[in-house]
Amino acid sequence: MPDIAPLAAELRFALNRLHRRLRYQQVGDDLTISQLSVLSLLQQQGPLSAGDLAGREHVRPPSMTRIIAALDGMGLVTRRGHPSDGRQVVVALTAAGEQRAAAETAARDKWLAQQLARHTTLEQRNRIREVVKLLNELADG
Repeated sequence: MPDIAPLAAELRFALNRLHRRLRYQQVGDDLTISQLSVLSLLQQQGPLSAGDLAGREHVRPPSMTRIIAALDGMGLVTRRGHPSDGRQVVVALTAAGEQRAAAETAARDKWLAQQLARHTTLEQRNRIREVVKLLNELADG
């Protein structure tokens, strides 16, 4: 069986570079990368507990508390008590948060679409569609 470690390293490096480039396609500069990530997660998943957010973002609960407080202070999220566990807080996007998350997603999608249009052929884009399916399978474990 061939050694696939070099391929894994190349793939990781390419995905990290692309991820970094996408992260910096922002609507404004008033939000940190962590704050943007939480907005995106709430946009995709809906309301989540602060603990769930911390776990999914791989940060400690005190760090997530600061992120949530900053987003709440900007009017992008709301915090309310958990319906079944009074010790927890559920975080949800406000209307302004939904708009901002959608705008941030649109900015990233626009940048990536421009890059695909500029640097790939139709045949290459079709191959990328197949690779995307494989990458999602890898991510699913």
